[in-house]
Amino acid sequence: MIMNPITTPQSLESITYQVDYLNVIFQNNWYQENIAILIDLLFSPIMPVTIQEKIIGADRENIRFSWNSHYFVLNFDCYSQSCWIEGQDTQSTELLATLHLAITK
Repeated sequence: MIMNPITTPQSLESITYQVDYLNVIFQNNWYQENIAILIDLLFSPIMPVTIQEKIIGADRENIRFSWNSHYFVLNFDCYSQSCWIEGQDTQSTELLATLHLAITK
């Protein structure tokens, strides 16, 4: 059976603020081929965002980005349908609550 990487239109179900990361849940299942669309969905409310680096693995992608003069990592794990954002350093981790408010406004 061939799996179709095309999903229905995507939207955010929730973004939950934790002390050291933001947990992101999308309404529909997604595939690794859909990650570019998911990135656009997350970043559109907080532009400008600068992607510093993309690390693409077999079932996981990490996108290092800067926003508001701080650095974060957007993580996707395809097998578990997990997505989360964490600060790259202590100062950025402290700004996660502000990032959460900016994305969800």
